[in-house]
Amino acid sequence: MPTTLTTKILLIAGVIVAFILIFSLLTFLLYIRPPKYTTQGDPSSYGLEYEKVSFKTKDGLTLKGWFIPSNYSNATVIVGHGFPFDKANILPVTKFLNKHYNLFYYDFRYFGESEGRITTIAHKEQQDLLDAIAYLKNRSDVENIGILGFSLSATTVLLINSKDVKAIVADSAYASIPKALERVYFIFPGPLKYPFIWATVFYAKLFLGINIYKISAVESVKTLETPILFIHGDKDSQIPVEHSKILNENALNSTLWIIKDADHGQSFAVNPKEYQQKVTDFFDQHLLG
Repeated sequence: MPTTLTTKILLIAGVIVAFILIFSLLTFLLYIRPPKYTTQGDPSSYGLEYEKVSFKTKDGLTLKGWFIPSNYSNATVIVGHGFPFDKANILPVTKFLNKHYNLFYYDFRYFGESEGRITTIAHKEQQDLLDAIAYLKNRSDVENIGILGFSLSATTVLLINSKDVKAIVADSAYASIPKALERVYFIFPGPLKYPFIWATVFYAKLFLGINIYKISAVESVKTLETPILFIHGDKDSQIPVEHSKILNENALNSTLWIIKDADHGQSFAVNPKEYQQKVTDFFDQHLLG
């Protein structure tokens, strides 16, 4: 009888471990190679003149983007898209900035028109963003650089800690990947989610050579002197508002604006007039002042 009971226990334990490993692996693969969303339209769809541009990453990929010149100043705002979308996805809600600044949009690796077999969720994207900044610095029509990022791109700019960035607006950023994974595995209550998180961390190290625990925006902002405006919806179902609260509490020079009743990336849609005013005022202060 004891032997039979032990066998059953071992069998159940084996099934549970197998489920954790398989489910975590499928989730990991889905996040590094998500379905691609192609958004129709370009700046000309909104009556904006623009230049198609591209630049090379350190590891040889070609990333493609748009440069939209401004008649007002040479100050330039890089606008980064969220996961798993493309540059055209955020154009309608950010084009208002072109009244004061040049705008630079590019597709992150793997997404949109850019090259890449996978996304690394803010790991290699950090160097890509530095390469984008280097490209802009070589242009004669670019002066002060600011960045408006959404979700993935918001977190990426917080991680690079670049002296060339004069102001950051981080909309719906996540504090760290492990903390973001807590929401990914929300269907598992309490501590039951942690074996799945640990398995995902293992796969990132095994397949990509990435230590997820080192991709921590909350640690980066502790030494980031660049002024930051954090924006987050209090009803965010993907990256809970606590992420921006934690980031703001640890940042050296920041302000947090929480949008009532806004879900993930919906802050502009909920309060477009105030969003435009706050973001424009913030960039005016630090890029034009």
